[in-house]
Amino acid sequence: MSTRFIVAVCVAAASTSALALPGTVGKGPNVTYGYTSHGINLHSLSNNPAHGIYVLRDDSTLRMGRAGAFSLGYEMGQVDNFLDRADEVLDNLERDNLSVAEGIALANETNDLVELLGQDGYLRTNIGLQAPLTPVAFRNDLGTFTLSVEADIEVRASILDDAVTYDAINQELRTRTSMYLKSATLTQLSAGWARELWQQDGHVVIGGARVRLINGALSKQVVNLKTAATDDDDDIGDIISDQYDVNERTSTNIGIDLGAVYQRDNWRAGLTLQNINEPSFRYGSVGVGCASLTPGSREQTNCLTADYFVQEGRIAANEKWVLASQATVDGSYDFSNGRGLVGFSYDLTDANTPTGDREQMFSLVTAYQLPNVWLPGLRAGYHANQRGSKLSSISAGMTWFNRLTLDALVGLENVRIDGSSLPRTAALSLGWQSRF
Repeated sequence: MSTRFIVAVCVAAASTSALALPGTVGKGPNVTYGYTSHGINLHSLSNNPAHGIYVLRDDSTLRMGRAGAFSLGYEMGQVDNFLDRADEVLDNLERDNLSVAEGIALANETNDLVELLGQDGYLRTNIGLQAPLTPVAFRNDLGTFTLSVEADIEVRASILDDAVTYDAINQELRTRTSMYLKSATLTQLSAGWARELWQQDGHVVIGGARVRLINGALSKQVVNLKTAATDDDDDIGDIISDQYDVNERTSTNIGIDLGAVYQRDNWRAGLTLQNINEPSFRYGSVGVGCASLTPGSREQTNCLTADYFVQEGRIAANEKWVLASQATVDGSYDFSNGRGLVGFSYDLTDANTPTGDREQMFSLVTAYQLPNVWLPGLRAGYHANQRGSKLSSISAGMTWFNRLTLDALVGLENVRIDGSSLPRTAALSLGWQSRF
């Protein structure tokens, strides 16, 4: 299998300058828990800020992370052998000395490929990082205070399709078909607070708030596949790496979240209002200032190609990503002195991921932490996106020695790759946290 396209996506991820943000892969056990909070899971601090009160035992005033967490996930469109087909387009565009009959036949074949790829083909990768020693939770007379340092990287590659024609003079194929690459690096420092606001006859109301300082570095590129295929000096990964910084735009903003929890006995119901101030970040421009670039250079060719798709209304020259305000409800029932849990979470509204996919998640989860430290804690979840791709998945995780966490998520919808059926989405996370 040729791997030029997947290498290009990995190069884009490596070129980035490095929540509960839409589209980001959960860190640590959050891959399984989703937005449902469990006090045993220190990473619950990324969810409803009011739940921060539960990550500390009654006899404890401080809890910290250890080695942090690393998560990796992907999602792809419903196109069998997407990467192979994209590489096949590159191979066809690379050919020369084509006869008329051969060129017309190859143009027709390539047109069918790029049309299919343009409709449903995409690959999105997500990387999540939790800084060592975080999250941190500590309690005093004013409430429970939390601190977290996280980073998320998202890269999305898709195809902007255009007609492929045969150039009889140069005996080769011509097209504006391009790879459209969007990437975002988001690093955030968040500080939260939670406190019991009211209690009477077993009824408890808890309030919470969180402020997030977010640094966003967003970039997008249009790479003309004909130019990339025939460049003798660099491959498509080199082209992306060379142009990434030019197209990147960096800014810092603040996000504000509010949360509330109502509890009676072992039952909890929560409401979170995320990004109530709707912070925004801008992408670097594409298809702008092409005349100032070196005539005939690949940079100018890519710029003019981007301008063509802008004029066609397929993409925007200047784009802003808004962290739309989003309301999420959650509920759970604890049993066995808090070791066991069944719960759910549901986004009442949808939101865009950093690279533009729509998400509105629903999750069901169950978990149990065995009392013996030598036996693992177990959890499982079901997740469904109500918008956008509408993909669903199942997840499972284990916590060893009350510290080491391993979680995996596998999509229920499949795509065929090299004759094998693979899930359209999957994620894996490894973490190390202090025990409850």
